[in-house]
Amino acid sequence: MWVLALDTTTRDGSVALIRDGVVVVEQAGDAAWSHAERLPADLRAVLDHAGLAPGALDLVAVATGPGAFTGLRIGLAAAQGLALALGRPAAGVPTLAAMAWHALEMTPDAGTAGAWLDASRGEVYAAAYARPDGAADWPLTPLAAATSAAPVEIVRAWATVVPPATPLALSPLAHEPVVRAAGYAPISSASLLAGIVGRLATRLHALGRTGPPAALAPEYVRRPDVEIARDRQRDPSPA
Repeated sequence: MWVLALDTTTRDGSVALIRDGVVVVEQAGDAAWSHAERLPADLRAVLDHAGLAPGALDLVAVATGPGAFTGLRIGLAAAQGLALALGRPAAGVPTLAAMAWHALEMTPDAGTAGAWLDASRGEVYAAAYARPDGAADWPLTPLAAATSAAPVEIVRAWATVVPPATPLALSPLAHEPVVRAAGYAPISSASLLAGIVGRLATRLHALGRTGPPAALAPEYVRRPDVEIARDRQRDPSPA
């Protein structure tokens, strides 16, 4: 089974080809170019590297966010367009879940894991998960729902729901002191997420949890800055 996966929720982003759950090729994006400018060539490059025609793909997967709003929308549109043109199913994998999955792979004895992703404004996107019971190991069970807030606020909210020593995938590692002070174990996030997204999408497909490309939806977590600025222009009075 061939899966083409892409992540445009981070500045660099990445694309990957996965066959039967194994990453065959994975490529980082060039941050000097926007996702819209480089994504078509990046997708073609990984297909050419594997000597694969688009029609050989069985599934298209994409990171659904949160992350950079423009990049997120571009990635979803590209995944939907490709899956629709090929008549293939599509799968969405939350960015924070992919990051947490990497943390669990790095610490196989851990029963829980979390992820913090820079959200600008002095905030992070954050979520925590637990390994599910039973034989199936995906999807992860949400422990703390995805949200955006200042790191100290996340730590305060997690105090009674996320166990101490839980590994946290961080991007970037700038918040490591806060994480350590809270009793959690910081781990550098995977430099490339597309391969993880594709591997997890393979699992979702085996569980019958993929669907039509139109069903893909972004997970913004918070409102885009442009909407907030627009509302302030309409109503300049203080909240």
